[in-house]
Amino acid sequence: MALKNKISTALLTDTGRVRNNNEDAVAESVELGLLVLADGMGGYNAGEIASGIATNTVLETARKEWKDLKHGVIDHETGYSVEALMLKRAVEAAHSTIFQVSQSQPQCAGMGTTVVACILHQDILSIAYVGDSRLYRFRDGRLEQVTRDHSLLEELIARGHYTRDEAMNLVRKNIVTRALGVEDVVTVDLIEDTLEVGDILLLCSDGLNDMISDEVIALTLNKYAANVERAAKELVRLALENGGKDNVTVALARVDASLMRSRRWYERLMEWF
Repeated sequence: MALKNKISTALLTDTGRVRNNNEDAVAESVELGLLVLADGMGGYNAGEIASGIATNTVLETARKEWKDLKHGVIDHETGYSVEALMLKRAVEAAHSTIFQVSQSQPQCAGMGTTVVACILHQDILSIAYVGDSRLYRFRDGRLEQVTRDHSLLEELIARGHYTRDEAMNLVRKNIVTRALGVEDVVTVDLIEDTLEVGDILLLCSDGLNDMISDEVIALTLNKYAANVERAAKELVRLALENGGKDNVTVALARVDASLMRSRRWYERLMEWF
């Protein structure tokens, strides 16, 4: 399915005003409708290595498996689309590679990375993620955080130990409870939802949402909804203007037309048999 004229995307990353190197990575596959963003951690340049492995492995795995998928099929055992399960396998493959490198290369010991990846297909949004890099959806003037951070702050709130206001004052926001490559096994969360024409999806590292509020993000996306490249530049500019204390990375995708795949003539013919 040609997505070139159905989705508009913009990817942008910046080192920020404090860090010396950029441990974020972001990539896309236009032909698959796939976006992936990672925020690395580790000494020396290990964070850069981990995030780079994550984005590259997710893209490579997805491209290898894509042609063999029975698109539009829901797996009855899990309730997820085959595309979502493929994306989960791609993230798991990235985790295995990062973990193996961290175990075999002393300079990479202890490295890890967050990751958030999504595929836009058949008017469905499939998301696989680990860590606190986020995916937001902007629809009809309203911004919604679709993913839930794998962070200590969110865990304590979910368990009822603190209200959100209390936790924001008492708990460090950036302590992640899951990351690729840190332990031998990782749990990848999957989310699926419908897509509508006009939806804008924002994937971002915490260097964005730690520097500007969701309200400012919403106002920016609303103002520049017609120009996702301008929107991406403005979001990064605002994060830098507010301190730029971390690397800042964003990936935007706007749905410009329905992504439903038209059936081929022989697929329609088979319905008669």
